[in-house]
Amino acid sequence: MQTDYIIVGQGICGTLLSWCLMKEGKQVVVIDEAQPFTAGKVASGLINPVTGMRVVKSWMIDELLPEAIAMYDEISRQLDIRIINPYGILEFYPDTKYRDTFTERATQYTDYLHTDVNTADWESKFNFHYGIGRISSTAVINIRLLQDTWRRSLNNAGQLIEEPFDLSALKVTPAKVTYKDITAQKIVFCDGVGGINNPYFSILPFSINKGEVLLASIPDLPRDFVYKHGLKIAPWEDDLFWIGSSFEWTFDNTDTSTAFREKTEWQLRNWLKLPYTIEDQWASVRPATVDHKPFVGFHPLYPSVGIFNGMGAKGCSQTPFFARSLAQNMVNGTPVHKEADIARYTKVLSKQT
Repeated sequence: MQTDYIIVGQGICGTLLSWCLMKEGKQVVVIDEAQPFTAGKVASGLINPVTGMRVVKSWMIDELLPEAIAMYDEISRQLDIRIINPYGILEFYPDTKYRDTFTERATQYTDYLHTDVNTADWESKFNFHYGIGRISSTAVINIRLLQDTWRRSLNNAGQLIEEPFDLSALKVTPAKVTYKDITAQKIVFCDGVGGINNPYFSILPFSINKGEVLLASIPDLPRDFVYKHGLKIAPWEDDLFWIGSSFEWTFDNTDTSTAFREKTEWQLRNWLKLPYTIEDQWASVRPATVDHKPFVGFHPLYPSVGIFNGMGAKGCSQTPFFARSLAQNMVNGTPVHKEADIARYTKVLSKQT
């Protein structure tokens, strides 16, 4: 079987890269083992342009955001699904210092930050002491719907192989790759946390972390916003809310924990005045990087072997921009964005034999 490209993994990276390549008229085969709790399927899907206790714009957000909204909108129309939910974020100030910082930043980031929230509207629903700010130009992306719908599309087109990828069956030359009976110009690994065990790229500085979330029914909470106060409460599927998440940099397993549930429910009881029911609890592992920038591009010693990985918690905002960048590199030879290009690790990768 002959194809243009093989993509390993169908998380958000594999989904958007394969979509971009097929939009360019290229033939793609995606190899992916179906798993229920991948990082993308557990993530809230939140795009937030301003984050952190210093209330600063996310890296490259002015470039990333328009690309993300445009791509998700185009995919939504093509697949006839709704994957963009333009919810604003209500930011409950944790203390006066944060409130003052948010207020000051609102004079700089007028497209994103606002101090016009009528706090009286929320006093019957939440306990809070220092006020509420509002973040706009935000959205929640339904990643599960996107991935599941695109998976069916790939499968219907005969472009999906549902199986674990077998590295021993891969043969690599500078000009092409062969996997079992499939020959392609290049292969790109979009294998998430599997990248840390990939012999071509395991030397890269991954920084994986575990996250847990709760899914809850909160019937009396409006579904127009994401609510943030240490925790995030985001509208989810089936009239549920996504509540989380944690960041554990040291962990013994990927199972859900009683400690997370107890701590999160304690936070909820102190913040939320409305009745709720916990319906489920999920855990997964995120493929982040030490320098907080993704891994995009091709191996310096094996130019037919590429990687698209390491989006961490910013997957929904970063992946569209870099998927298009990598697709254009593969199709037209245009450079990958310098700060994301794995060429920044050429010396490290070149030590491999």
